[in-house]
Parts: sequence; C-alpha cells; structure tokens
Amino acid sequence: MGENTQIVDVEAALFEVPLDEVLVDAKHGAHSHFQLICVTICLADGRRATGYTYTGGRGGHAILALIQNDLAPFLDGRCSMDIESLYAQMLWHMHYVGRGGIVSFAISAVDIALWDLRCKAAGLPLWQMAGGAGNRCKAYAGGIDLAFPLPKLCEHIEAYLTAGFNAVKIKVGQPSLEEDIARIRAVRALIGPEIQFMIDANYALDV
Repeated sequence: MGENTQIVDVEAALFEVPLDEVLVDAKHGAHSHFQLICVTICLADGRRATGYTYTGGRGGHAILALIQNDLAPFLDGRCSMDIESLYAQMLWHMHYVGRGGIVSFAISAVDIALWDLRCKAAGLPLWQMAGGAGNRCKAYAGGIDLAFPLPKLCEHIEAYLTAGFNAVKIKVGQPSLEEDIARIRAVRALIGPEIQFMIDANYALDV
C-alpha cells in the first residue's frame, strides 16, 4: 500500500461522561456515568481517523492502558489498510491475557479507527465497504430503565414510538416477578399487538 498508509502514531484518551440521572439495571447496578475511550490513528501522510469504545463506568482505565502500552507500540509502522490481518494479529498479540473482556474493547476501538481510514480513502460509507446491499436496518429503542416508575417508563416508550421506532425493549429484574409482569403488561397495552417488544434481564434471572 506504500509508506503513506503507514501508522506513525496511535493516540488514546478516556472521557468520563456524566449521566443526567443515575440509571439502574438488574445485574450491573447503578450507572452514574459512562466511560468513552477514543483512539485516533495517524498515518505518515497526515491522515487521521478515530474509533471508540465505551463502558458503563468501570474498566475504562484498564482499556486505555492496554491500548497505550500494548496495542499502540504493536501497531507502530504497520500498514493501516491491512485491517483484517491487523485484527487477527492484535488478537494473537494479546492472546495470553484473553480474547474477550478489556482486550476485545481495546481492539474494537482500534478496529473502528482503521475502518474509518479505509472508508475515507475509498470515499464510501461503512455499510458499502462491509459488503452491505442496503443502507437500512431494523432498529429498536430502549434504555436503562429498571428504576423508572411505571408512568415514566411509559412516557419513554411513547417517545420511542413517536420517534418512529416499531420495536422497543425494557429492563426487567424487579424485586418480585409480579412487578416485572405488571410492567410488561402495561407496556404491551400501551404499544398494542403489532409493535415488537423485548425484555432484558441482564443475566439476573434464572430458570
């Protein structure tokens, strides 16, 4: 690909993003903020592109350290256009400490930045570069709403529908199953039979 596509610097930064209110789910507890970890890859010809990952408020500093201390030195001098190979190489480079967890978060941020570079170079959106046949996909709306009183939960669901979503999701995992069932029934009554409806227990329920 030539020297112009050579990676000469990898910058990483962590941002603490406060939430307007504390959000709760059944497994991870209270979220007062999110952590946004951004990675900017700089090429020899001056081009720059950015990727990111995020956490629910924990682990971001470990992800940042992994990028700065392990992935950035590994990527230095390599061809930025060889994305598929770089992805596999990063996995093996970090293999001793796992192929999931913070390793996957860190590699994902780098991978997004690399795809950003490739798409900009080609002048094409990601969905086309990845082989997609259309620029539309199904989407649903949901939030970290376990602690919302029922009226507030219903207000949020109504806002999703007003925004045009035809599928919604809510959190479950109340102190009693009866409370969850009551909330599910209220939402189904609100949205009617045609809207797709999902629930998310965040691993908190057994069978």
